[in-house]
Amino acid sequence: MINMMRAELYRLTKSKSFYVFWIGSVLTFLISVIYQSPGGISFGAPLDYSDDIKLDIVQTAMNFTFYFFLIIPVFCIISSEFSEHTIKNTITSAVSKKKYFTAKYVFTLVYSLLSFLTVNILFYIVNRIVNGENYSSPIGEYAKALFGQFPLFIAIVSVFIFLAFLFRKGAAFNAVTIITPIVYTTVSLVLFGIGETKKAAEKLLSYEISTMISRLAIGCTDSYRAKCYIGCAAVTVLSFVLGYVLFTKRELE
Repeated sequence: MINMMRAELYRLTKSKSFYVFWIGSVLTFLISVIYQSPGGISFGAPLDYSDDIKLDIVQTAMNFTFYFFLIIPVFCIISSEFSEHTIKNTITSAVSKKKYFTAKYVFTLVYSLLSFLTVNILFYIVNRIVNGENYSSPIGEYAKALFGQFPLFIAIVSVFIFLAFLFRKGAAFNAVTIITPIVYTTVSLVLFGIGETKKAAEKLLSYEISTMISRLAIGCTDSYRAKCYIGCAAVTVLSFVLGYVLFTKRELE
């Protein structure tokens, strides 16, 4: 399995997607550092934070951008093998479907999360050097905000992995992962405008992905955080189990 992961890393570094991910991620944060203003994508409610919260923490609250960036490594590592029909060459008598899925899942999850951490830590270092303490929080506060989001991003990547094995074709995977948060937010807002469903819509919006990302970074109640983490744990386990069963029982095309 270790040799499979080494081969995956080598193949990944030779793909254009590898450079698209890193260049795009770094440029996004460099713009924030240069203009001393947080930047990113948010579909939920506008960020509500006090003036004493510094740039690095607010930028972390905008990490919903990584929802879209993390589609890239999952597509490159998993979907591309289905699209290029090379998966049958990998799965042999020495590499079973069970071993293949486990190696793919572990490598994709670890690589995606390490990339997420690396870019955010790089942003913190560059921002502190360039903009100084006026725009930079103590490392402990920043780490608390960043790692507070970690269970959520584990769940996000796990769902991406499951969808990659479910749809197999890269076009379907990309379409579903990109459009899902847009549809979720749109439906919630429509329901919010209807009197009978307003309370249910408020609940849906409070657990919209970008809203959870921002609240887990800037601050939320212990009850809200616990519910988020329990939900993330359930989604992570369910995604792995369903993906494992689906791939091992389904015939390769």
